[in-house]
Amino acid sequence: MGYRLPRTLWASATLLLFSTTAAWAQDPQDSSLHLTLRQAMGMAVTHHVQVQLALEQAQEATARAEEARAALRPAVGFNSYQMRQTQNLRAMGLALPGFPTLIGPFNTFDARVQFTQQILDLVHVHEASSAQTGVEVARLEATARAQQIAGAAGLAYLAVQQTLESVKAAQANETLSQHLLQLTRDQLKSGLATGVDEVRAAASEAQVAYQLQQALGAAKDATTRLHRALGLPLDLPIELTDPLGIVPASSPDGGDAVDRALQQRPELQALEKTLEQRVTEKEAAVAASYPTIGLIGAIGPSGVLPTQYDYRTYSYGIQMSVPLYQGGALVARQDQAESRRRQAELSLKDGRHQVEEDVRLAEDSLNTSRAQVKAAQLRLDLAQRLMQQAQDRFVSGVADNLEMVDAQAGLAQARSDQIGALGGLGMAQVNYDLALGQITYETPTQPESLP
Repeated sequence: MGYRLPRTLWASATLLLFSTTAAWAQDPQDSSLHLTLRQAMGMAVTHHVQVQLALEQAQEATARAEEARAALRPAVGFNSYQMRQTQNLRAMGLALPGFPTLIGPFNTFDARVQFTQQILDLVHVHEASSAQTGVEVARLEATARAQQIAGAAGLAYLAVQQTLESVKAAQANETLSQHLLQLTRDQLKSGLATGVDEVRAAASEAQVAYQLQQALGAAKDATTRLHRALGLPLDLPIELTDPLGIVPASSPDGGDAVDRALQQRPELQALEKTLEQRVTEKEAAVAASYPTIGLIGAIGPSGVLPTQYDYRTYSYGIQMSVPLYQGGALVARQDQAESRRRQAELSLKDGRHQVEEDVRLAEDSLNTSRAQVKAAQLRLDLAQRLMQQAQDRFVSGVADNLEMVDAQAGLAQARSDQIGALGGLGMAQVNYDLALGQITYETPTQPESLP
């Protein structure tokens, strides 16, 4: 996961990946990358650095749990030394008549295998349990991060869809405005329009041309942000295959949605596991004041040199350690653990309230967006009829082109509102699924050569 291909090879490998995946098949002559909404989400989850970091943190937590469990397993070590020394007997409190004060030099050799095994050590038992819970927390946090990244990629995908539809609408408005300008000039030649009508139509056409350039710029910016969200080279062409407004939908279901979110939101599950971990840490802090019992043993040769007066010696036994007084450190450790437990409890309580708020807001937004789509479609239909009627009245010479220009502006606004409503519906659906913790995406099957 830490290995990264060069930029050009990375892009080539990405193209190869999706050209060989049946679900993402495309025309061999087409160099662009074809993506559905769910595929874009899956690509973001696969390549986004935040997801990769979360997975690495889960790996780190797994290693810490293994390290904590190791304290409960047998430990075997080897120790050896060869020394040449002298000793001052008087320094050791020995003043024997007829014996020299300084003895030596003499040699000492010792080599032995040492063994320890904890029999009763509740501190390490609770610490191992806490570390294992930490693994579950890290994995749930990685899942939550993946959901968030998938949701952000989905919103970026929908933003590109919306801007591309805005470009199409602006192009349609441009075509219509050019047609109306030409119609006004024809009417002017026929004596059925005035110079004011021509200037009015030309000003409207210029305004529409300006709006088209704005739409093109917005589409380019949104596409760049989508590339970044998906972790793709910025020069790689992308074609979005899902039409705007087509989002696999799940319907709001009132209070049941809140209950489901409380059960399946990975962020909330991570907070619940964190509280469980803090409780176990408190138990470990309390157990630090309990006795520990363990087996010890050692065996090996001892002598002057490895080959001189070399005898095998051994020792074994059982030891018990009881903490009596450590300057208040044990009580302080328990207080810290209790504080962390209360903090986790408060975070969990706040997280539950936040989930309920997220679901209710997302549910209201989704219902509102669906109503807006229906209203926007009705408005567009009426604006098209009004445009046709205004154009017919102008051609018949019974009205100037003011009605026609106003109708054109109304039609352009109705098109914009419909696109906004469809885009808003898709985004509301993504946010609703995100609030429930049920974002689904298609994770690409990639060759091992990809990062």
